[in-house]
Amino acid sequence: MILLPAVFVLLVAIGMIAGYLEKWLWMRELNYTGIFWTLFSVRWVMFIAAFICFFLYLWINLREAVRVITNPGATSSARRGMTLFREGMANQFNIDFSPRLLNWGIVFGGAVVAWVAADALSSQWDTWLRFRYGGSFGVPDPLFGIDVGFYVFRLPFYQLLQTGVMLLTVVAIGMVSCIYGYMGVLRNRFTGGGIGRKAMSHLSILLFILVADWGFGFWLSHYELVYSTVGVVYGAGFTADHVTRIALWIMLALSVAGCALLALNVYRPYTRALLIGAGTYIGAYVLGIMILPSLCQKFVVQPSELAFETPYLKNYIEYTRKAYDLSTVQETSYPALTDLTPAVVARNKDTVENIRLWDARPLLQTYEQTQAIRLYYEFYNVGVDRYHLTDGYHQVMLATRELSPNLPAGARTWVNQYLEYTHGYGLVMSLVSKTVGGGFPQYLIEDVPATSTAGLTIEQPAVYYGETMPGYRIVATGTKEFDYPKGNDNVYTSYAGTGGIPIDSLWRRALFAWTQGDINLLLTTYLKPESRIQIWRDVQGRISKIAPFLQLDSDPYPVLSAGQLYWIQDAYTTSDQFPYANQHQAGFAQTLNYLRNSVKVVTNMYDGSVQFYVMDPKDPILAAYQRAFPGVFKPLDQLSPDLKAHLRYPEDLFAIQADEYKTFHMTDPQVFYNREDLWVAPKETYAGEQGPMQPYYILMKLPGSNTLEYLLMTPFTPQNRDNMISWMAARCDFPGYGTKLFYELPKDKLIYGPNQIEAMIDQDPTISQQLTLWDQRGSHVIRGKLIVTPVENAFLYIVPIYLQAEGENFPQLKRVIAVTGDKVVMEPTLDGAMADLFTTQQPLAVFDPSRPGVPAINAPAIIAPAINTPPLKTGAIQ
Repeated sequence: MILLPAVFVLLVAIGMIAGYLEKWLWMRELNYTGIFWTLFSVRWVMFIAAFICFFLYLWINLREAVRVITNPGATSSARRGMTLFREGMANQFNIDFSPRLLNWGIVFGGAVVAWVAADALSSQWDTWLRFRYGGSFGVPDPLFGIDVGFYVFRLPFYQLLQTGVMLLTVVAIGMVSCIYGYMGVLRNRFTGGGIGRKAMSHLSILLFILVADWGFGFWLSHYELVYSTVGVVYGAGFTADHVTRIALWIMLALSVAGCALLALNVYRPYTRALLIGAGTYIGAYVLGIMILPSLCQKFVVQPSELAFETPYLKNYIEYTRKAYDLSTVQETSYPALTDLTPAVVARNKDTVENIRLWDARPLLQTYEQTQAIRLYYEFYNVGVDRYHLTDGYHQVMLATRELSPNLPAGARTWVNQYLEYTHGYGLVMSLVSKTVGGGFPQYLIEDVPATSTAGLTIEQPAVYYGETMPGYRIVATGTKEFDYPKGNDNVYTSYAGTGGIPIDSLWRRALFAWTQGDINLLLTTYLKPESRIQIWRDVQGRISKIAPFLQLDSDPYPVLSAGQLYWIQDAYTTSDQFPYANQHQAGFAQTLNYLRNSVKVVTNMYDGSVQFYVMDPKDPILAAYQRAFPGVFKPLDQLSPDLKAHLRYPEDLFAIQADEYKTFHMTDPQVFYNREDLWVAPKETYAGEQGPMQPYYILMKLPGSNTLEYLLMTPFTPQNRDNMISWMAARCDFPGYGTKLFYELPKDKLIYGPNQIEAMIDQDPTISQQLTLWDQRGSHVIRGKLIVTPVENAFLYIVPIYLQAEGENFPQLKRVIAVTGDKVVMEPTLDGAMADLFTTQQPLAVFDPSRPGVPAINAPAIIAPAINTPPLKTGAIQ
């Protein structure tokens, strides 16, 4: 009976200790032991303190209940109940439930409940860190005039304590009441029984604590009104400010009165008064908190809602804009002219040449087919960046060639999986708008080993840390690691970096054999004193293990800098406690209403080193973490200039800001209330499927500027309309990094939106016939992402067309559709399409369906372009 639980506890303890030891060794290799010990101490101090408090609280109350029912002076019903309980346990389970065993049962039960509660509380370590190290925002809330730092840093901890005490007290009352009720101490007063004086006093003390805790909760609820959802604002509106606020004060006063009555009841029973007080308390809550606010909102506020809610709408708009950093958006007008001329295009040739024709989705398939080289390599994601090359500033697409997690079936030996195939190799880079060989990307970096036509060099191409690298690997062992294929042979290497944890002793091998669940770590003879085990090798999981208090952008991207390969990961500080700020659902956080891209994280692909750089030194939440973890966050000026030149405004942040700006660009309360100028993301079509357009990176000259800049932009359309109404951009290049720009289009004329451009393409008879014909000749037409490009004061719309052979996963870029004004053209290349836009177009013959197989004289383009296959290089795709 005792052995099995003891073994279970021992195994749990060993697993926990081994896990902490593994994490400590890993953090020590990365020079982040400060974070480890801070989080370790906070979690365990919170757990131990909570466990002791919760256990003592329950044990004292349960022990008092047992003392009452086992006291020689207890009532006859209590003694009879105890006797029946002991006889029942003896007959059913053969257990003599003596008072001593009952005491041990109380200890065990209290310990279990306290353990669960303490574990739940210790999981809120981030709430404590923010409470302990948080400071001021320098912004008062509009309802109470209290600094926002109180709501973000202090209030969540107070709420945590209040909820914890309430739940614990309810559990204690329930357990104590069960004991008293089962043992017959409590009897309904209407059946002739009585209430034991000591039991009544005990329950009164617990109820006193519960009501006092509720009173504290009502006091906190005053401040929680800034998150009210009653009415048209998020935050206190007229009803919350004038009705709910008063009702909360009344409930607080009633809580104080209830505590006084319960305190008197400890010494003298006031049963009738307690029942009246409980009814009054519940009735006041239902009436004041639930009914009156609803009635006021429906019958007082709603008939004249704008008049009542205008000051609160101003707060809602102002504080949402502050929380999402929208108040810094620079707004201006954009003429959206329709006369895009050859002279304008000539002045912006570098903008046009950098329009992205290659969509990441088909390009990933093309990379897989042409550059994976071997079955054990894989591309997981295509990134977008820009590089200064010898011939100018270019936008490029690139992807790392990572090691596939699944080797071919015949090669899945332990040595191959964990010692020999340890890393990927290099990356692939291509221009965004160039094609060669009939529709293939024009590579800047390609092949294994890497070759470059742009003078780019990779000094250390090995990718030991990537986007998708599950499990562990052991490097610098007695067996050589596969590096890359060369013809019919392979080139091998041995790891010479500092990534990983040395496993130079038996106890370390035993430790990792336990934590990784692999006995081969103890049995293999390939390990040497310099061998290292690499764990948590995927970049996002690695960063999250180091800094779990940061939220991560969904798209880390690779960078080639000074011959080395890096990952750049955007990290956020968030909160859902900013007063009056609209709540937003985000992929990296369930809900938030405050967001800053405060940190840039750089990870070396070879040695796995991780560095955190401060991007927003004014962020109060980051300041709290800087105080909690000194020395972790480095100033941005310590980042190398070349890596700094590759920082970009993050997509997730911009998408959230743009989503909020669609509504909160309206700063006039009446316009906002009526939703007179509500925008939405345009619709776009990819491969026949329609969805909301996502923001995209673009290299262009801003209106009035002669400098080519890297931007993240998105257009907007009015709600339920397809015409374009505005566009928004964020600058990615220094010194203007982070500047958000908004361009509003004229409202007195039609500017085509992306969905209308798609319709124009569909309605063009020549293009429509060509696409339909190609889709029927053993190939599949994929219409790529539409790119809206502002060129000086006019828009240029570009849509790439890909062809993919039936049954193949190998798309090629075959046509480019260009649109400006009312002109729609389609040509094999972007240069051809731009030339065709400004030449006198000859009327194209219309395809005659009554004469199938007979092409029109002037329609040679109707013939489907061939789907080419590039020549396979030696050793390719085996």
